Order: sequence, then structure tokens, then C-alpha cells
Amino acid sequence: MISKFAAALLLLTVTIEAKPCFGRCGFGRPPPPCGLPPFLEDLPAEAQAKITEIWKDYKEGDKCYEEQGLTREVMESLPKDVRKSIHKRPPLPFLRGLPKDVIAKFDAIFKDKFIPFAQKPEKVDALAQEVLTGDNLKKFQEFKEKREKEEQEYKEKEAKLSPAAKEANEKLEALGKQKFAILEELDEEVKDELFDLWKSRPHGPPRPRH
Repeated sequence: MISKFAAALLLLTVTIEAKPCFGRCGFGRPPPPCGLPPFLEDLPAEAQAKITEIWKDYKEGDKCYEEQGLTREVMESLPKDVRKSIHKRPPLPFLRGLPKDVIAKFDAIFKDKFIPFAQKPEKVDALAQEVLTGDNLKKFQEFKEKREKEEQEYKEKEAKLSPAAKEANEKLEALGKQKFAILEELDEEVKDELFDLWKSRPHGPPRPRH
């Protein structure tokens, strides 16, 4: 079973190359976390103001489907070239404000297909300790600690699954890995086509009714 920290790095790889789609991505990719998007400062001033207004009354822990939907609408109203320039920027806090050559070192690990998936978190951690300082290093440690806490919580919940639910979960995780492997092999134009298709879905997979 992959760790949550490793899964976060896996999702980051896709995020660097693709688009945040606010709940309408293809099956297997979760919506972004609730709250103001990490790329807010990179948006045009008018879009920043609209999104800030959308989230002004949100309280941590509340559901945020409406806010995510409205944020998605603002993002989709932007010109495609603006959206593409934003979505290619690393979204994680510990990478913000770093020189391009430093970001490129992390990016190389994320995208290197010859580094086994399970080894990437260790290599990212080693690189962070080597090149990050001050606030960026602090944010990396916070990110890592948060992911490790989530990993432990995930394992505890997973251990309580019924045999049927555990089997289904393992199959779904395998499908997620398959999807990622397929996306990795595609060029940028094909990825754009797929993400444009997925964001137009009005709903996710329907829940079976009995």
C-alpha cells in the first residue's frame, strides 16, 4: 500500500503538468482541498477578487462544494493561455518563491520515470534538506508532517474496513495507478483535450441505487 506522503507527491506530478479541475476531473482524482487556491496570487486581479469573495465566509471543516464550483467557473472564464501559464506552476507552499533552477531539481524527481515511485518521497526529502532554507524548509517540514499524520489516520481507517470494502479499495487504488501511468505517457496537447473533457462533466460517477 502506498503512503499518503508518496500519494501526495504522485498527485503533485500530475498537478504540475495538468489543471486543477475542482471536482470534475476524471474518475480516480479527488477534488482540491477546501479554501483559497494556492495559485491565487498568480491570477489576474479581477479573478483574485472574485475568488476571495467566494471564500470569505467559509469556515474550516465545512463542506465546500458550492465554493469549489464557483471557483471553477471563475477559472474556466479565464483565457486558455492564462490558465495554462498558471497551472504549470508548482502549487505546494514549500516551492513558492524559489529560484527556477531549484524548482527544476524537484520537478526532475517528480517527473523521472526511472525513479521507482516508492523512492521519490525519500529523494524529495533529501533534496529539501539540501537546498531549502528558512521559511521554505519550515513549510516543507509542515507539509511532510501533515502527510505523515494523514497516512497514519488512513492506515487506521483502512484496518477497520470490512473484507469486501478492503478488496474494493485495493482494486480502486490499482485503477488509480493505471490512470496515472497512462497520463504520464501522453503529450501536452492530448492531456489538454482530456482535462477539457473531464471538467465539462456535470457530475462524477453516479451512485448505485438499490
